[in-house]
Amino acid sequence: MKLHNKITNKIKISAVMPVFYLGLIVMITMSSCKKILEVSPEYIRTTNQVYASDASADSVLVGLYATLSNSISYSSDIPLSTGLSADELVPNPNGFSTGYISMYNNELDPSNAQTNGFWGDSYNVVYIANSIMEGAAASQGMTAQKKKQCTGEAQFLRAFAYFYLVNFFGDVPLVTSTAYKTSSVLPRTATALVYQQILKDLLSAESNLGDDYPTAGRFRANKWVVKAMLARVYLYLGDWADAAAKSGEVINHNAVYALGKMAADPAVMNIFHADSKEAIWQFWNSYGSALGGYTLGDYAYFLVSQQPPTNLISAFEAGDLRSINYVGYSATANAYYINKYKLDGSFTANYQEYTMVFRLAEQYLIRAEARAQQGDIGGAQADINVIRGRAGLGNTKAADAPSLLSAIGQERRVELCFEWGDRWLNLKRLGQLDAVMKANKPTTWKATDALYPIPRIEIQNNNELTQNPGYQ
Repeated sequence: MKLHNKITNKIKISAVMPVFYLGLIVMITMSSCKKILEVSPEYIRTTNQVYASDASADSVLVGLYATLSNSISYSSDIPLSTGLSADELVPNPNGFSTGYISMYNNELDPSNAQTNGFWGDSYNVVYIANSIMEGAAASQGMTAQKKKQCTGEAQFLRAFAYFYLVNFFGDVPLVTSTAYKTSSVLPRTATALVYQQILKDLLSAESNLGDDYPTAGRFRANKWVVKAMLARVYLYLGDWADAAAKSGEVINHNAVYALGKMAADPAVMNIFHADSKEAIWQFWNSYGSALGGYTLGDYAYFLVSQQPPTNLISAFEAGDLRSINYVGYSATANAYYINKYKLDGSFTANYQEYTMVFRLAEQYLIRAEARAQQGDIGGAQADINVIRGRAGLGNTKAADAPSLLSAIGQERRVELCFEWGDRWLNLKRLGQLDAVMKANKPTTWKATDALYPIPRIEIQNNNELTQNPGYQ
């Protein structure tokens, strides 16, 4: 059985979204499956009705979050496929799709289901976000405050989608409107310009959104979610001062955010709980939906690499509590497996844990790196020691910038393993991917594998699109 067949998403949006508006989202989603950047204008005639009130507009926004968290790419494939692409995971050839085997071997072609899904699901989010921004701007029935909120959340989600698009594919079409006739024939936009748009969206969203989460739980964006994303983007751009400042703002907001607990008994760990104070942004899960592909028992599908000398298991220091809290071992399968999310087996109505998208530990690691890059050795040591201390380890021995940056990379590897492609993306960001992959996959790795292929169907439908090197 393939992973796709195991995933049964049951986000209950119908309780808060009238059927009419749910249908609108479905229309957009279905059209994106046929041609990502071309959506029939039929549904646009309903825009005035959709944005006639705060409540109806909010329903469409809720639908966008559901579209994001229900998509195969954002519910499971990004963490798992990037883990396979990098050096975190190995596939079990028994019961494993050829698409994932190709991810592991870094032998992709432009029809690979996983990379095509990344493209399609991401542009689906982009298009719906564009629709929300345009609808809110034109609305005569929404309050000014609701317009700001809807616009801010849509800006954040568009930036989030583009962050993954540009990191997976490099230069990509920059679509900022619902004008499908022009969007469907756009050429690729330079990565630097895409990042400019990401920053523009995030800074505007930071201004538009308030301090509080719009609803119960931490499922929708507020100002602090945006700040966390900004900290990450600034880090990727090498803007150390702003990366340190934004991550520091989130860390210092300690009335809301605090690191979760970890102990020798994995049952004590509450980092990924629904009510975790470490959570900055989560995806809501109902019983029956996949927890980002990390459910107990998934060792049958995704095994943590055990091959020395560069495997993840040996990367944990002696006494590191993360080695038993984040990774499990099955004697039956004689295999290690992802164990960050743990089901209690009681089959309750709702999972105790939610899929974590942003969490506080990443902000400490962002600030530590940004401080080290600026020569703030003491500050960087303090941040890394917070993460190490929670894991039961002593203070870092790194005492200068180069050794601290190496230590931070090690902490990032073991703290954020299996989370949202962090390992894959950061190896690329730091210029280390080629060396690491040559050591781990010497017979299959090529430098051009650092970028995924543009979907063949997109190039066939758009003569302005060009393919990434290595996939022509």
